[in-house]
Amino acid sequence: MSLNWKETEKLLSELPLEGSYIQKITEHSVNSYTFSMFSKTEKAWLLYVEVSSPYSRFCRTGIVKAKSKTMQRFTQYMNAHITGRKVTGVYQYPFDRAFYLSLTSSENTIRMHVRLFSGPGSNIIITDEENRILELLYRRPQRNEEKGEILELEERKDEGPRHFEIRPYDTPTFNEFIDRSESLVSSEKQRSDLSLRLEEKRDKEIQALRDRLSREEKRKQETSGFDEIRRTADILSASIWAVKKGMDSIDLDDWDKGGKITISLDPALSPNENLEKLYSRYRKDKKASEAADEEIARLSEEIETTEEKYRVLLESASLEKLKKAAEKPQTGKKDDDKKPGVWVTIQGFDVAIGRNAKENDAILRHYARGSDIWLHTRDFSGGYVIIKAKKGKSVPLPVLLDAASLAIHYSKAKKSGKADLYYTEVKYLRRAKDGKTGLVLPTQERNLSVTLDERRVKEILR
Repeated sequence: MSLNWKETEKLLSELPLEGSYIQKITEHSVNSYTFSMFSKTEKAWLLYVEVSSPYSRFCRTGIVKAKSKTMQRFTQYMNAHITGRKVTGVYQYPFDRAFYLSLTSSENTIRMHVRLFSGPGSNIIITDEENRILELLYRRPQRNEEKGEILELEERKDEGPRHFEIRPYDTPTFNEFIDRSESLVSSEKQRSDLSLRLEEKRDKEIQALRDRLSREEKRKQETSGFDEIRRTADILSASIWAVKKGMDSIDLDDWDKGGKITISLDPALSPNENLEKLYSRYRKDKKASEAADEEIARLSEEIETTEEKYRVLLESASLEKLKKAAEKPQTGKKDDDKKPGVWVTIQGFDVAIGRNAKENDAILRHYARGSDIWLHTRDFSGGYVIIKAKKGKSVPLPVLLDAASLAIHYSKAKKSGKADLYYTEVKYLRRAKDGKTGLVLPTQERNLSVTLDERRVKEILR
């Protein structure tokens, strides 16, 4: 509830303002401050001021509020020009929720006008003794309230048709009543607003995890037939003598299920190459299926953990914890845009791709660690791909193959659709002496031959 002019008068009458020095100014938000004061009689005391909000007020306070992470222009000005000054006068605008303090130093006297109005009139304005504006919290050209302009005091002649009274209070002073009651109402409103924001954040996080879980379940379904592929390969292996190059299929006895089984073949491949192709597909699908199982279990656990984390926060967290939890993550889109290259996540592993020599060099210098995996195409120029290591976990083959596809996609091997690559840990790279930007020479590298999976690349980048 906003203060009226009589309550403003009452609060001012209780405050030991005259003779007090301003020792420190603490910003809590864009429109709220605590002034650390000192007087010979009262010693250290705190004055809280909040304008341009549903809880606009000023009062002596015993509540130490959190400091803002950033300091705005107006706060910097006050720290430079008001700190250390002595309050030598207090003047309330007649019949109004506004006042100014005369602040004196050895050089001059300035005024700090505090307006607790609703709407655009609300402001904190610093002027000289002729009311020329030196600085102000809100610049409002339409009211002629800008630096260098003369501030109009707009004094009332009476309180108007409405009659105002001071609210009943049960505390030793009216300042204590305002400090307690308005802070409580403000805190509850903040808690309600923060809870809504936190619930929205929770729902987005959980939905993102469920979307990833759905993709992994789909991948599991697509690769779940690996045992049947192995069985088919075993049947072909037992009758490999009957396979001839150029055949596109063969009918063989199915000793396990009975009857015949038709096995598709690639006529361009030899019998043994066809057999190896089947076993290779079996191994790939088996590893992908096992990786999907792992990721499904991990994501299911993460969903439960996330739900529990937000439940505890919403039920019992302090206001400061709610504020911190409701904040946007520091590694949001804005921060990601500052990172060089392209950044994606594959099965929980962060992957960085440099698209040119400059990005390759920046990623290696500032974002890569010794245990990270580095990939690059052989015989083709292109981007470096870095798979960020996770403590206690090795990089699964599907992640390595996806990263390899990304390396081909961002290289001159893209047109051919396949390439040989080498990969090693970042700690085994050394820079070429007098080499071009980003050029490195790998040691202890391993080889990888990969066919580009454009569909998968599009899915990852999307």
